[in-house]
Amino acid sequence: MTEIIRLASEELEIEVWTLGARLNGVWFQGIGSLVDGAESEDEARGAKKYNGAVVGPVANRIAGGRAQIDDRLCRFEMNEGGKTTLHSGARGVHSHDWLVFDATKDRLILNLSLADGVGGFPGNRTLSAEYVLRGNELHVNFTASSDAPTWMNLALHPYWRFGESGRAGARLSVNAEFYLPVDADKIPTGERSNVTDTVFDLREIGVPSPDTDHNFCLKPMMSGPSARIEGDLGVGMEVSTTAPGLQVYSGKKTGIALEPQHWPNAMHQPSFPSIVLRPGQTYQQSTTYRFMKL
Repeated sequence: MTEIIRLASEELEIEVWTLGARLNGVWFQGIGSLVDGAESEDEARGAKKYNGAVVGPVANRIAGGRAQIDDRLCRFEMNEGGKTTLHSGARGVHSHDWLVFDATKDRLILNLSLADGVGGFPGNRTLSAEYVLRGNELHVNFTASSDAPTWMNLALHPYWRFGESGRAGARLSVNAEFYLPVDADKIPTGERSNVTDTVFDLREIGVPSPDTDHNFCLKPMMSGPSARIEGDLGVGMEVSTTAPGLQVYSGKKTGIALEPQHWPNAMHQPSFPSIVLRPGQTYQQSTTYRFMKL
């Protein structure tokens, strides 16, 4: 059964649903909600199944719906045009009710266990999503482990609404000199291209192209925030993450998706940062969302 949990700090309030461990609402100093959340469980399982949810175990797209790890060939649901696997298919982590492990007024830990073979992915896996509020900051931490070699690439998938009507009026910057070009199926070609003189040059804040559905190759955290978004609501947000990539999807009018994650289709691209998770290892990803008045 889906539970709805509210957390609050002095400046922030969030609403998290156990269904998909989804961030379904964000209010900063009473302004919001700054994400396009679901109004009902039916909507969260239907038209807005990814809105605010954790997606995985492998976020984004997998070419051809198959991949091999060691001597095991795995097949996945091709739920996007019969050609690619998007967000691990219908049995991805967005579709599961996570369990509340710990909850206080400003901290929540949700856990999820996935059996070997769920969605076609190997390993009995244990996942954790932690939400922590500190003043004007939201910290989101993911961990995962597996008893067999598998892949892990979790991403939080909210559509951020910093304009009066969602995407309109929002401005974005991304701290990246390179992005990943994609083919007709939105699968990265394997190249890294410089953003200079392209619509993907968001090193200075501006209006993103509505045709953007691409991974940006982020600079390390010590070089500053990974991204910044602001709009005519008078609120801004900086994103800092340990993830090597940020998927930006600005083709939806209700908001802009900013998804810290590893690079898409990494299991088919040896030159990309690896998403292989082996027994004894711990997958970790941490992202901080810092809000401010403009």
